[in-house]
Amino acid sequence: MSTKNFDNGFKFPDFEQYPMFNDKNMEQLQALTKHHPESLKDIIKSLIEEVPVLLENVEDGINKTQFEKIQQHIHSLKGIFATFGATRLFEISRYMDENNKKENFDITFKLFPMLKSNYYKLEELLKERFL
Repeated sequence: MSTKNFDNGFKFPDFEQYPMFNDKNMEQLQALTKHHPESLKDIIKSLIEEVPVLLENVEDGINKTQFEKIQQHIHSLKGIFATFGATRLFEISRYMDENNKKENFDITFKLFPMLKSNYYKLEELLKERFL
């Protein structure tokens, strides 16, 4: 796996190698909701409403160094991103979650801005394509 460096020499996986979005997951959701197309829009709207709240909770946990809160919400985000096929976000949150379990929260502190900015890119993509 290739790596990238932060300015301070911190190395992390090159998450840009992963696609922002996996169309197969959306195709499965579309197939499940084909008789109720509005349901798919409701699912996407729910994602767009819920993820920013979870991101705010992670950020609050980071600002207050509340490690349990950080771990809980990163784990929740990881599951949401996996379900929606947000491959890059899943990989970032999975890496953060693994390190949080090892009590290496410094990784989360450093990668959180990347997670957040990539989420907002995904949100725009979902709005353009499905809403």
